Amino acid sequence: MLDMQALVAIDQVMAKLGNPLSSVVAEIDSQLSAWLTPTKPNQVFPSAEKIRRKVRDIAKVLDDSIEFRDKRKKNRYSLLTRGERASIELEVDSKVGVVIHETIKLAAKEHDVSMADALILLITGKIQPEAGKVVVHEYKATDVEGAPVYVQGHGWTGEGVPASKTVTRDFSEAPGPCDGYQPSEFTRKYVEGRDGTCRAPGCNRPAWTCQLDHRINYSDGGQTHASNLVALCQHHHNMKTDGRAFYILDPVTGDVVWLYEDGTWAVTEATGPLAPASKVWARTIAEDVVAHRRKMHEEARALKVEVDGGEMVEIFDKTDPAERYSNGYDDIPF
Repeated sequence: MLDMQALVAIDQVMAKLGNPLSSVVAEIDSQLSAWLTPTKPNQVFPSAEKIRRKVRDIAKVLDDSIEFRDKRKKNRYSLLTRGERASIELEVDSKVGVVIHETIKLAAKEHDVSMADALILLITGKIQPEAGKVVVHEYKATDVEGAPVYVQGHGWTGEGVPASKTVTRDFSEAPGPCDGYQPSEFTRKYVEGRDGTCRAPGCNRPAWTCQLDHRINYSDGGQTHASNLVALCQHHHNMKTDGRAFYILDPVTGDVVWLYEDGTWAVTEATGPLAPASKVWARTIAEDVVAHRRKMHEEARALKVEVDGGEMVEIFDKTDPAERYSNGYDDIPF
């Protein structure tokens, strides 16, 4: 039984859809139902934010005829002054936001200043953005036709962010152990791609903004390897460090079992694009999209418009949309 927060989260996304085929809506419902069904004891139920994100991701990649009204929104800028302080807000498409964020982050690193100071320096023209150096990380199955793309900071989409240069890394296997305490960029992106968010129950903080925690402390012999690293936000990292919680990581499934002082426990699943369930979903959704596009292409070719007495007569397949879309694939239980 879904609570009101979960129902509102689903409705917020569905209300933004255009007029998708009934079969597409049915597919969203089927996949969401399977995703919400627990597959292991004490599995944490997804938060309203994760449910909202899942519905959006399914809709975005299931059919490119689906458009979100958010895409038609204009960029928004606002300034709020409070005494001697001011707050500036910019609202843009999330893909644009990711590029802006990475530009500021690069400037902060290059000039050894905070993100806020880097933004001020960039806007006031005291420093120039490093053209061609901004990196946006994307995840995509290269062996699957029509595979969706996961843009870090944006989510699942049919297409990635346009780039002047592309560097491809193979994440089919976890990178080898790092020599020191700090994970390499390759290892960090693998763990972030596996975890998706902070791995603590109910936490929605994106993994790419989290710290990577050594499950077995590095000082105790724990390796700096994906099998011993978990994305945790500062708050939950402190809980683990203080001994208020302990967790066990399954390196194969990516599941994390949390053990608490009062004897209770909970399980969280990896939700990033490299998580086992996400890999299966990406492959399945790609097959559905390709099959659907092929069917629609065949129907488009069969569409004939004839002029008869000055009237346009359309001849097309009258089959039910659900039948047109059906491809015989079973739903994937994740």
